[in-house]
Amino acid sequence: MKVLKLKPAYLLTTLALCSAFGVAAQVAESTKSSDGKDDEGRAIEVIQISATKRVTTLRETPLAVTAFDQKTLDENHVAQLDDLQGIVPSLQIAQNGTQNTPMVYVRGIGSSDQTESGDPAVAFHIDGVYSARSQGASALMFDLEGAEILRGPQGTLFGRNATGGVVNLHTAKARLDGFDANAEITLGNYDRRAMRGMVNIPLSDTLAVRVAAAVDQSEGVVDFLPGSAMGEKYGSTDLAAARFSAFYQPSDKFDLTFSYENFTDNGTGNIPTISGGSDRSSYVQEPGFNDATSDSFRTRANYNFDSGLQLSYIGGYTDTSRVSVWDRTWSLTKYEWGGCVECTHEATQHELQFKNDDAERLQWMVGYFYFKENNSTNFDIVHPDVDYEGGTTPNKNLWSTYRQPDRGLESNSIYAQSTYKLTDDWRVSAGLRYTNDKRWDKGGRNIMCPDVKRTEVMDPNQDNLGYMDPEGILNGLGPNKNLVQPGQCWVDTYNDTSPEWSKTTGMARVEWDMTDDVMFYSSYATGFKSGTIQDGGKYTGTGPFTQADLDAIIAGNNNEAAGTAAYVAPEENSSIELGMKGLFLDGTLQLFAALFSTEYTDLQVTSNVVTNTGADLLRKTNAGKATINGLELEARWLVIENGELSGSMSVLDATYDDFLTTDSKYGRDGLAFNPSAGNPALPNLLDFSGNHLVMAPEFSASVNYEHFVGLESGATLKPRIRVGYTSEVWFDPANRGDRPEGFKNLPYAADIDRQDAYTKVDLSLTFEPSEGNWSTEAFVNNVTDRDIKSDQGRTHGDAVPNFMWQSPRTFGVRFNVAFE
Repeated sequence: MKVLKLKPAYLLTTLALCSAFGVAAQVAESTKSSDGKDDEGRAIEVIQISATKRVTTLRETPLAVTAFDQKTLDENHVAQLDDLQGIVPSLQIAQNGTQNTPMVYVRGIGSSDQTESGDPAVAFHIDGVYSARSQGASALMFDLEGAEILRGPQGTLFGRNATGGVVNLHTAKARLDGFDANAEITLGNYDRRAMRGMVNIPLSDTLAVRVAAAVDQSEGVVDFLPGSAMGEKYGSTDLAAARFSAFYQPSDKFDLTFSYENFTDNGTGNIPTISGGSDRSSYVQEPGFNDATSDSFRTRANYNFDSGLQLSYIGGYTDTSRVSVWDRTWSLTKYEWGGCVECTHEATQHELQFKNDDAERLQWMVGYFYFKENNSTNFDIVHPDVDYEGGTTPNKNLWSTYRQPDRGLESNSIYAQSTYKLTDDWRVSAGLRYTNDKRWDKGGRNIMCPDVKRTEVMDPNQDNLGYMDPEGILNGLGPNKNLVQPGQCWVDTYNDTSPEWSKTTGMARVEWDMTDDVMFYSSYATGFKSGTIQDGGKYTGTGPFTQADLDAIIAGNNNEAAGTAAYVAPEENSSIELGMKGLFLDGTLQLFAALFSTEYTDLQVTSNVVTNTGADLLRKTNAGKATINGLELEARWLVIENGELSGSMSVLDATYDDFLTTDSKYGRDGLAFNPSAGNPALPNLLDFSGNHLVMAPEFSASVNYEHFVGLESGATLKPRIRVGYTSEVWFDPANRGDRPEGFKNLPYAADIDRQDAYTKVDLSLTFEPSEGNWSTEAFVNNVTDRDIKSDQGRTHGDAVPNFMWQSPRTFGVRFNVAFE
């Protein structure tokens, strides 16, 4: 297997070019005459962010962070988190069809586990409130003060599940300074209809309210092949959100912000297809259905003491429910579908922050964070044409239902961080965070049934059932697949478990202001991703099933030393970063650079495990190590008289150092793509060491140019072009690439788990009149209708593999008007 690696010289050369460009720009600035400005009166705007939980400007914040205000998000047509891909360095997003949610990766670090059993590796926050379930990340990004994407581990201020980074969304707050309103409508192909609006009303000198709403709808992109069950097409969008917020400030010492937000998602989700772009079709037996609702309450209270100290409380509560249907076959050969019969999620957050004034020479902050979530999941998979037991059991397995009535998490943490100004030009920072996580599954069961109807709970008083379940523990279910009556469902796995973990993460940083406009920083930071729950043990006895048997299974589910634990321990990473942020050429060129190296340990992977009883099981374990080296650049340049050039670049060398696992699709046949691990006791164990991390292209870049054209009438035209390039992307740690002719009697297929390098072009043209607060825009995204894979399909056993895809060519017009 060929393994591509970036040479260190490549990274160093790029960094050297960046440094040389910065020095040249600095020299040009110092030698330029005062009356020689090409762009007199123009300057790159100052963006304020809160990535350090203090308000700072983007240029003075010693972190790798990309920030946007609402205007910039609109110009880049960012309506959902997915749309940030291509404009943020090292950010890649895959799609999950069943959950209708994005899977976010930053610098090659992410997670494909979108269920209640695990957590993402990129933390998502709205107004400082943590969103544990990544479904919230698909919410409409509307009426925002700004969006911040922090790259690299953020384990001190943001805590658990921020090993890859953090996405912070700051909703627009109600303002006391006057009435304000705006409205926007977008129309496009695929029958797209999107509307957004906002109104801000001061009710008094101390109280203001704000109401905002957004709707985004479009038809699906996957056509039905002949013979399909007709319904709404897959790939449709049907999102709606409304937010009410209030701001109360009775004095300079105290202010209170409160918001309520309702979000609904009735889109169909996506399914994998053979081709992408605008030419997508599939045989569909179950049209997609999704009914997801989320209600969120968020609040923040600040009290300012006369001494300059500030005490803040940040609280939040979220209640989410989902019902869904998703086709799982996409062929005429069999019938299979799955979805949430009833899935609910509740989360509560309380956080206290205590900090001193920003002007102090020694800045410090301490805090306490509490988070709890409760999940109840009833997820079914219907497969009447396929017996999952292969005819080896008394009853067929034609219906699988996964019942987790009480699966949750409670997390407590304390943190402290400080920055000391050694001189006017030098600063040092340090921080620590202690986290304690408790996870649980109470009463979780994977249940299998022989009939294609809802799980049948049989009478436990029947003679044989009473004998097998004398204590009434199973409520009429068989204890395993062999101890069943005709037509009876059985428990496949018992998932009760209660793991607990603690971890201390931290950071240290040095900053140096080389000039008033150029800053360098160097930092070391660690991250911690909480452990996850997996399926528990089986009952292997011959009956009857008693409480003692259940207790023994639960004990095994909590026995990590024996290799039978129904959970996987946390992942950890550490990162060293060297960064530069500078403003050059009389404030017309802004250049940021970050050079980093991240060591990742205890990766949560699927692998063979030999238990203390000698059983060879395929389970999630902590079996991997990886190294990620990279360079990121971001730039904005006010060129010529009315032009602006901006862009970003990412260079990554992200590979597994130590990764012994099993090919999740092909088992031992995976030897065709990866070498054996050389363990005679585990012949299926393969060596993925040296393979590329998923969703981590070696090179990606985006260049944007916009130009302001003044018309004789005083109006303005603004044409805009964005060109993005991404090198090959892997979707599976197996890095299979091409499937050879004859493998498992299948024909040759190229790139079965990989997207080749691609280029994507977006165009827009905006008109703004000389008078009046309105504008109109025409746009085309993915101009060439490029087929761009976003993830591999569900199986590689088809003659022609299928894939998930990014959006095809879309075009439309947008009209915006503001009122003051």
